Amino acid sequence: MQGSFEYKLAASGDAIALGIDLDSVSAKALVRLDRYINWADVLKLTENDPEAARAAERLHTVLQHLGQ
Repeated sequence: MQGSFEYKLAASGDAIALGIDLDSVSAKALVRLDRYINWADVLKLTENDPEAARAAERLHTVLQHLGQ
């Protein structure tokens, strides 16, 4: 079964809004994907880029919340 996944980006200057619409199939797939990512490695790779490290932490948090 293929899930639905749609996103919209809206930008104005430095502000960017991201809206994501997905069904439960896609949400469960993203939760599984989170388990395959070695976040310690990602954070180590981004140690010289604090903005990327914060973005990675936020993405990890979002993926964890999808699983709840």
